[in-house]
Amino acid sequence: MLRALIVSLCLAFLSPALPASAASARHVFGKYAFGESCQKLFSGPTFAEEKARPVWDPKYQMFGLVHDPEVTAQSRFTLHYDRDAKPNFEGVPLGRVYYGCDKATGRFSLVVMSHDLLAVPGLVRKATESFGPPTMTTMIQTIWNLPDLYVQIDQVYMIIYDTRAGKPGGAS
Repeated sequence: MLRALIVSLCLAFLSPALPASAASARHVFGKYAFGESCQKLFSGPTFAEEKARPVWDPKYQMFGLVHDPEVTAQSRFTLHYDRDAKPNFEGVPLGRVYYGCDKATGRFSLVVMSHDLLAVPGLVRKATESFGPPTMTTMIQTIWNLPDLYVQIDQVYMIIYDTRAGKPGGAS
């Protein structure tokens, strides 16, 4: 009995610890865990910074991607993408994946995925399998407003935000 306890303790101490943010598969996108350092994750030679920025619209309670420099300066995120990636979400092909980093913390907390209109039904089906029934569905968007994640699928983008990093509009 004591021997089993000692072996268990040794294994616990010697096994690599997962970051707290990776404790759940819901908080990992591909090989990147929400809450990790963006400098560590997205600084390789194939990564570039996108000029557009996600901005939360409090009136419509959703993210939009903007290109206007005056508006992008107000965004709390920077976006990075891998030039060489051939992205997909659960097997549904995507155009490009942008990894959102909180400017204040330098942590990965948001994913913006571009897709074509034909991918929407597949994305909604896969997201429903992963996150359960949507919180809200309209003609142009489907939203899951969960305690730990905000997921938005519209005609052009799918956005996943780790709400453990604060409310989408910036307040904690």
